[in-house]
Amino acid sequence: MKRIVLFWLVVSLFTFAQSKDPIKIINEVKTRFDKIQDYEVDVNIKLDFSMVKIPDTNAKLYFKQPDKVKVDSKGFAMLPKQSLSFSPSQFLQGDYTAIYVKTETLNSHKLDVIKIIPNSDSTDLILSTLWIDQTQKVIHKIETTGKKSGTLHVELTYENKTSALPSSVIFSFNLGNMPIHDEMVNDKEDQKQTRNRSRQNMSMSGKVYMTYTNYKINKGIPDSFFEEKK
Repeated sequence: MKRIVLFWLVVSLFTFAQSKDPIKIINEVKTRFDKIQDYEVDVNIKLDFSMVKIPDTNAKLYFKQPDKVKVDSKGFAMLPKQSLSFSPSQFLQGDYTAIYVKTETLNSHKLDVIKIIPNSDSTDLILSTLWIDQTQKVIHKIETTGKKSGTLHVELTYENKTSALPSSVIFSFNLGNMPIHDEMVNDKEDQKQTRNRSRQNMSMSGKVYMTYTNYKINKGIPDSFFEEKK
């Protein structure tokens, strides 16, 4: 019921702004990205959390259409590997309604703002907002709200304007409740307090900074490369 109310609220607020075709804009972004059959790239991951001490992580990321992902890293990585790769399709899955909102300038880029509302109650996603550069056909900003995962903010930067792949991505989000371990806490006193609370789950928010370098695109990575070794 809440999803139905949200849908009609958004429709009533933004119907007047439907001066552009949101589906056409989204499909142009997907079409450009789909030309990238596979890639590998070096990723530097920096996590910024107030109570967590995690060193920067360097990883090698491999991606193949439509959703094969592999990460090689000797360090600790808190994010799921699907978050390290960027595919517009992961925000556009299933049946959804797209609503064009407005044109907005962000960091000198003229962007089209589009809201995505899933038409199914079975997905965790409630609402997504995309800021799309229609000239370059890439997404510069994303905000998604989920039933369990809260709100996620994503900012993407493209140093190479001829590429559909970002040079850096910043995630801002709340991790929700998660267990905190001694090795993840900076201060000894904080460790004692954590023990005294019987390792209860703690809510933590923060940012993750990811920098991508040395892209190698469409080199023909075989499917077998992504198979998990037993």
